[in-house]
Amino acid sequence: MRKSDFTGSLASVKASELSLSAATAGQALVGKVAGVQVMQTSGAPGEGVKIKVRGTNSLSASTTPLYVIDGYPASEDVYINPEDIETIDVLKDAASAAIYGSRGASGVVLITTKRGNSGKARIDYDYQFSMQQVERKIKLLDAYQYRDLVIEARNNSYRDKAEAAGKSWNPLDDNAIRASKGFNLNEVGISDLFFDFTTGKPVDPTYNTDWQDAIYGNAPMHRHNLSVTGGQDFLKYRFSLGYLDQDGIIAPSGHKRLNVRANVDAEVTKRLKVGVNFSFVDVSERQVQADGRYINDGVVQSALLMFPQFPVYNSDGTYAVGNQIAMKADGYQMVENPVALAHEIDIRNKSSRMNFNANITYDILKQLQFKANLGTQYYTSRYNYYRPRTVGQDGDMPNSDAVQARVKARDITNRDIDRLGEFTLNYNGEFGKHRLNALVGYTLQKKTYDRVAVEATGFPDDRIHEVTAHGPNASDIGLYSSDTRKAAWTMMSYLARVNYSFDNRYVVTGTVRTDGSSRFGKENRWGWFPSISLGWTISNEKFYQDLLGNNSSLKLRASWGLSGNNNIGNYEHTATMSQGGYVYGNTVETAYWQGTFKDAAIGWEKTSQYNVGFDLGLFNGRVNLIGNYYNSLSYDLLYDQPISSISGSSSVKTNLKNAKVRNSGVDFQIDGRILTGDFKWNVSANISVNRNKVVDLGGINDLYLVSERNVVSHVTRSGLPIGSFYGYIADGIISEKDYTNIMIDKSNLVNGKFPDGYQLIGPAVPNYNNIHPGDVKWRDVDKNGLITENDREILGNAYPDFTYGISTDFSYKNFDLRATFTGSQGAEVINFQKYYLYNMEGSGNQLASVLNRWHSDENPGSGGVFRAARSSTPNTSQRLSSYMVDDASYFRCANITLGYNFPVKWMQKVSVQALRLYVSVDNLFTLTDYEGYNPEVDYKGNNLLPGFDWGVYPLARTYSIGAKITF
Repeated sequence: MRKSDFTGSLASVKASELSLSAATAGQALVGKVAGVQVMQTSGAPGEGVKIKVRGTNSLSASTTPLYVIDGYPASEDVYINPEDIETIDVLKDAASAAIYGSRGASGVVLITTKRGNSGKARIDYDYQFSMQQVERKIKLLDAYQYRDLVIEARNNSYRDKAEAAGKSWNPLDDNAIRASKGFNLNEVGISDLFFDFTTGKPVDPTYNTDWQDAIYGNAPMHRHNLSVTGGQDFLKYRFSLGYLDQDGIIAPSGHKRLNVRANVDAEVTKRLKVGVNFSFVDVSERQVQADGRYINDGVVQSALLMFPQFPVYNSDGTYAVGNQIAMKADGYQMVENPVALAHEIDIRNKSSRMNFNANITYDILKQLQFKANLGTQYYTSRYNYYRPRTVGQDGDMPNSDAVQARVKARDITNRDIDRLGEFTLNYNGEFGKHRLNALVGYTLQKKTYDRVAVEATGFPDDRIHEVTAHGPNASDIGLYSSDTRKAAWTMMSYLARVNYSFDNRYVVTGTVRTDGSSRFGKENRWGWFPSISLGWTISNEKFYQDLLGNNSSLKLRASWGLSGNNNIGNYEHTATMSQGGYVYGNTVETAYWQGTFKDAAIGWEKTSQYNVGFDLGLFNGRVNLIGNYYNSLSYDLLYDQPISSISGSSSVKTNLKNAKVRNSGVDFQIDGRILTGDFKWNVSANISVNRNKVVDLGGINDLYLVSERNVVSHVTRSGLPIGSFYGYIADGIISEKDYTNIMIDKSNLVNGKFPDGYQLIGPAVPNYNNIHPGDVKWRDVDKNGLITENDREILGNAYPDFTYGISTDFSYKNFDLRATFTGSQGAEVINFQKYYLYNMEGSGNQLASVLNRWHSDENPGSGGVFRAARSSTPNTSQRLSSYMVDDASYFRCANITLGYNFPVKWMQKVSVQALRLYVSVDNLFTLTDYEGYNPEVDYKGNNLLPGFDWGVYPLARTYSIGAKITF
C-alpha cells in the first residue's frame, strides 16, 4: 500500500532526527512525536522510557504499546541499538493498528532497521565518550540547620508535655531532668550529638556531609558502533556491532551491552526474494536498590534522611555504618549509610536475547504476492542478589544476630522462547484511475516461559554470594515460589485488509482481524477487531487547484476501529489446586482443594476509537501541519474484582461489564523549513491534549488504592480520571488564637461529641487531645465539626493539561546545531517523600524549605503549611494531603548537539568518505517547581496509582563528545 493511500494517524521519526547520544531507542523519541507521551522516569544505567499513546485505557492490564521490529512483534524495544534504526513509526489510532489486532489498543511502535545497499562496501565507525552527573539535587538542610531543627523539635515536645502535665520546664533542662518528670527521652531527649547541656550551647558539627554528593558521582560512558554496508543488485547486506559501557551516577551501578545485527536481502530469482534478520544482545548489569523505603535498603531515600552530622567513611577508610541506627532508642529514623548499602548489597543481572527472522516473498503473478515471515526469539537471564551482614537494616545494627539472620541470596533464572509464523497474500492492481490493494493472512505465535527462583539463608560468612554457599539446614534453601513458574501463551490470528483509491483523491480502507488468545476462557477466546478509514485529498481536486494552485496540499482523514487488550496473566481463566494436611482422627492426611477462584468466561478488553484529522502542506512542502482529534472508549475492562472470602479467594480477574474508560483529545505537529541555502533552519513542534475519564465502573464501588505506609492515596471513580489523588486539604497552620478557640470548643464536648446546634469557634480538628499551635489546619469538608475520613477530597491527578515538544536545527555550511525541548503542563505528583522530609520531627533530615516553618504567630514563617517542629508527630500531620501534592509541570532541554562535518574534498585525500565530530548535552536543564528529583514518575507501573514519587533513581545530565568516520 502506498504511503499516499494511508488514511490513519501515523507519526514518523527518521534516523537523522533521532538523538545521536541516546543510549536507548526510546530515549531518542523524547519530544519528537505528537500524541505520544515519552517519560524518562528513571536515570538508572540502561533504563529505557515509558511510552504512552493517547492516554491510559485500562484499569489493570498493561497499556504499553506493541513494538514491532522489522515485522516481528516484541513486548518492548529489547535494547535495540539506536544506530541500527532507519525509521520509527507510531500508529496512534485504532484503524491504523487494527491489522495488529488485539495488541494494538495502546498503539503500535514500528521500528525499521537499516539495510544494505547496492554498491561498494561502506564502513562506518563512531565512538562517543560521555560523562554523566546528577541532573538536579534536592535541597536539604545542612548539619547546622538540621541540628537547630532537632533541638527545636525536642524542646517543643518537652514544653507541650510539661504544660499538659502541669509541670515546669526549661529548654536547658538536661535529659536526666526530663526523664525524671516521666517523659520518654525518645520524644523529648536531645542527643549530645546536637546539644551540650553542660555548656548550654548547640554542638558544632564535626562533619557536614552532603549525602547526595556522597552517592551521586561523575559516571563515564563509552559507546562504539561499527557497521559494514554494501551489496549488489541480487544481494545486499548490512552487518553492525555495537558496544555500550555505561556507569551509573550511583556507584557501583553499571550497564554493559553488546549488540550484533545482520540484515541480508537476496533476490534468488526474478520472483523469489529472501530476507534474513539476525540480532543478538548481551547485557551485563550491576544494580543498586535505588527506589523504595529506607528500611528496605532504598539508597535514594536513605541519602535524603541520613544525618549530615555523620561521615561516609571511618578514619581507616571503612564504611561508617550503623551510626544512625545506633540512635534508634532515641527516636531517630533507623537509616543506614547509603554509600555502604549501594556497594555492599550485591545485585547483578545478566541477560541475552537472540532473534532470528526470515521472510520469503514470492511473486505468484505480477500483481499477486505471497509472503512468509518466520521468526524465533530466545531470551535468557540470570538475576543474583546478596545482602550481607555488614550493613544494618530496620533498626538492627551491622553484624548483629538479627541482621545475620536476614543474610540471604536469591538466584532467579529465566528462559523464554518466542516463535512466530506469519503468512500473507497481497494483491496490488491498477485499472486506470482505480488502485486496489488487498491482503489476507494467517499468524500463529507462541511464547513459553521457564523461570526458577531460589532463595538461600544461613551463610557462615560473606565471602561467597551464591545460593550454593547456604547454611547446613534443609530450610536454608528453597524455591522463591512467587517467582517460580513454567508457563506459555499462544495466539492464532486471521486478518484481511482492502485498500481502494480512486484518482489519487479518494481512499477507503477496511480491515478485519480475529485473534484467538490462550489467555482467555473458551467462551470468549476469540475476538473480532474491524476498522474502516476514509481519506480525501482535496488538493487533487480541480476546484482546489484552480483556487489555490499547486503550492499546497490538503488531505482529510476519518477512521474508526476496534482493538483489544490481552495483557494479563497466562492462566487467569484456570483455577488451580492447593495441597495441605487435614487432621482425620489421629492422623494427618494429604488434602487437596481449589486454591484460587477464576472466571472461566474471562475475555477481551476492547477499545473503540474514532479519529478525524488532516495533513496540510504549504509553500511547496516547506511547511507541513498534521492535526488529529480522537475519541476512544474502552469497555469490558479487565480488573481484579473483590469477591467473598468464602470462595477461598479475595478477588477474581474478570471483565467488568458496563465499565468504561474514555480518552479523548487532539494532537498537532508542524514541521517547517524556515531558511534554505548556506544557512538552513528547520523547526518541528508538537502539542498533545488528552482527557481521561472513567465513564462507568460497571456497578462496583469507588476503587480506593493504598500506596505506601498503608495510606490511601488514589481513588478511581466514575466521572474522574483513573487514579485521581485523594486525601485531606491542608488549610494553613493553627495559630495561637486558633488554639485558644479550639480549647473553648473542647470544653463543650460531651462524650466526644458536640451538642446539637453547637457552632464551632475554632477550626475543626481530628483529635482534641493532641493539638498544638503550629499544627496543620485541615478543611472540614462535611462541616460536622470534626476531621474524619469523610473530609477527604479529590486533590488532583497525574494527567497533564497538555504535553509538547520542540526540535530545531541550524546548519551553516559544515556546522550544525540541533536542540530538542520537551515539556508538560498541568500534571501533578504526590511527592510522598514528604511523608518523611516534611514531618518536622527531626528524626531524619528535611527539605530545606522547612526553614520557612512556623515558630509563633509573631514568626509564622512563609505562611504556608510548614508546621512547627515537634519530635512526636501529631496524629494527622503525616496523612496524605494537599501539601504532599506538587505541581509537576516542567520544561526540559532534552538534547543539544553541535557538530562539524569535514569537507569531502579534504577527506578524499586520506581515503575517507566522511568525518563528523560533535559535542552534545542530554538533559541540560529542567525548569520546574517540583521539589523532587524528576517530575516524571511511574510507581510500579500501576495504572491505578499514577504520579506517585517514593524515591527514584535520578536522571543524569550527560556531556558527550563523539566522532563518526566513513570509509
